[in-house]
Amino acid sequence: QTVTVNPRRGSLDKAPWKDLDLAAISDQTIERAHLFDIHLGETVAPYVTLEPLQALLPVKRGEFAIPADDEGPGGVKLGGLERWMRERWQTISGLWETNKQPANQLNLLGQLDYLHKLSAQLERRQDSGGRPVRVAYTSSGTPTAAVVANDENLVDYTLFWITCKDIEEAYYLLAVINSDVLYESVQSLMPKGLFGARHLQKHLWRLPIPEFDPSQELHASIAEAGATAAVGAGKKLEKLRKQRGDKLTVAIARRELRKWLRASEEGKAVEAAVGKLLGGRLRSIDLAVNKPQKNKQPKPLGGTVL
Repeated sequence: QTVTVNPRRGSLDKAPWKDLDLAAISDQTIERAHLFDIHLGETVAPYVTLEPLQALLPVKRGEFAIPADDEGPGGVKLGGLERWMRERWQTISGLWETNKQPANQLNLLGQLDYLHKLSAQLERRQDSGGRPVRVAYTSSGTPTAAVVANDENLVDYTLFWITCKDIEEAYYLLAVINSDVLYESVQSLMPKGLFGARHLQKHLWRLPIPEFDPSQELHASIAEAGATAAVGAGKKLEKLRKQRGDKLTVAIARRELRKWLRASEEGKAVEAAVGKLLGGRLRSIDLAVNKPQKNKQPKPLGGTVL
């Protein structure tokens, strides 16, 4: 099976990439085996994910390792790719080598799989290490998190992801991260950029968020509140889709879902429970010297959407 693909361009693209002639990789027919669903910051809203974007990657769906070869074009063994994807990869690798910064010594695969952020996700699909559920959250703006329900979907570098041992732990994290209580606590730690607070991943785990313990009554209550809020958010999203159709953007979805959360019983239950968790703990520690919890460090995917 094949699909016609085009490179994706955006208003935030920088030189020289925004000015490149991409005719050679536009309207191309490519094997669908290399097409993956990808979540970015723009596909995540509080408690829910929107439709993922799609990206071509130098690995076939269903495989758990990139056919890497230091001597191959762009660091890939061409024999591990389908015919048309092989040709596209060589073209894109050439564009990368011609236009990257002189100080950048990475080949295209090195850039795409920087710090093994892509390969780690492929390997995880084969063996989750007893932590089968993933929560993805944004790195800037108001903290926003959702469960990545489809294990075939990948998470791009604009998001960070955490593995959970079960869905109950995931709902606990969703409630905490999506709460106004957490945002009010963490925003003073985050530097401000053009589009709001940034680098959530560097500061979120400086807060005194304890590891989920289902035997703790408060933890269980937060998880239950998060599960209820997730169900409600899903229903709200479906209504928005019917009302807005193709005009539903992530900005609208986030705005309307947060408005619903602040007014609904589900959202109020989350705020009350998370407030009990963080309220006293925040008053009892010095955030400036509190160290991140090692067991909760996020694992981001970095790379280039081809």
